[in-house]
Amino acid sequence: MVDNHHSQLVTCGTVFQGTCQSRRLFNISQLKVDIVPTINYQFVASRRPTHPVVAFAAPGPSNSVRLYVGTDDQPNSGMLWYSRLYTCGVARRLLDTDKIFQINEPNSEYSGPFAILTSEAASSSTFLVTYVSGFSVEGFSYFLTNQPNVYPPTSSTSQSSKLSQVCHEDKFFDSFVEMPIICRTYTKDYHLVRASTLLQPGSALATSMGLQSTDYLLATVFYGDPDTALCVYRLSDIKNQFTANIRACYSSSSTVPVGSQFHRGTSNTNCIPNPQVC
Repeated sequence: MVDNHHSQLVTCGTVFQGTCQSRRLFNISQLKVDIVPTINYQFVASRRPTHPVVAFAAPGPSNSVRLYVGTDDQPNSGMLWYSRLYTCGVARRLLDTDKIFQINEPNSEYSGPFAILTSEAASSSTFLVTYVSGFSVEGFSYFLTNQPNVYPPTSSTSQSSKLSQVCHEDKFFDSFVEMPIICRTYTKDYHLVRASTLLQPGSALATSMGLQSTDYLLATVFYGDPDTALCVYRLSDIKNQFTANIRACYSSSSTVPVGSQFHRGTSNTNCIPNPQVC
């Protein structure tokens, strides 16, 4: 991952248990930082070559620039989960301090800049969150994933795609939410995302969609055996739907709009308005 804000190239791999290096952009053969892990905060990527990692630099609290990472290491036991828990979900990590690649420590309620899977979900052989892509725009970071439709799943549970969102200024990921995303045609629904890109439309496309050229679109490719489909979403529609879901959650005092597979610390799991959240 290229981090132009700090003139570094971040490289992570499975060979050293998912740890990372910082290399100088003007000469990538020169290391700035090479991590030898001593605590679980320093594991960043999955150890498994078959488990994708999505990472990008984006704004964080207090005008900082942070590393956002989404991956599911899928440890095969609760004990291994304890040492790998921050590689099971989404985490926001430091980029420009002596604690590079680490996360700010959790508070007393075990909340912090992360949305991690529970030990049971992370170590399940039938539950895997596959991260496909991620992007940052207009105060939020987003991740696209494929995962089983329900939790806990069985070996026959079908897969679907989800889009998650978290506010850049949110120190403890209280604003982390997710919702299903599908590509619907006249004849078929496509449920598995394969790739995506964020773009701003040219004048002709903007006019045809009733947009400004400064608006954003999410172009996403979905797979549906045996073919594929391309769907384009207005970012404004996506944000409005997230807002509607959150408001509905607040009004009904139901469970927060994230799956039960996510660890929510010891905090109240009901939806309560928080003025500190975007």
